[in-house]
Amino acid sequence: MNLSNGEKGMFAVIGLCVFSWFFGSSPKPDPTQCDIPSSDLIERLKISYDLYQAKKKIDQLEKKIEDPKPIPSPSDKLSKVEVLVFVSKNCPPCERWKRCEMQKFLDAGWQVGIVEDHPFPVTPRFEVSKGSDRKDHVGYLTFEQAKGLVK
Repeated sequence: MNLSNGEKGMFAVIGLCVFSWFFGSSPKPDPTQCDIPSSDLIERLKISYDLYQAKKKIDQLEKKIEDPKPIPSPSDKLSKVEVLVFVSKNCPPCERWKRCEMQKFLDAGWQVGIVEDHPFPVTPRFEVSKGSDRKDHVGYLTFEQAKGLVK
């Protein structure tokens, strides 16, 4: 097949048009994308994030308001009674004191500490403190007796 120069030129122009149309046309939009312009989408996301952060701060503030921690006064510190109880393993009076008396001390708001590692040969042994006043007691101690130590 012999083509003249005019026919070759026409095929070249048609080829150029097809080439330009194929590579120069806009791609078809992805059907999974939203129709929201990207700048609008970014703005909406920013607003949503800001609202989320604000709600989170409000929730934290409400929690602080609902559960305020009381501020201890200096007189509270002085009136607190602390009891250190020195106990030993296999000590029936020590176990009986923990079972029968310890809850009475705790219910009265006294701070109770149990010490198992100590140099004392006789237990139970008690150190009852209120402010700078400290009393020692060796042997079983009832709550009523302890109250008498820290009048």
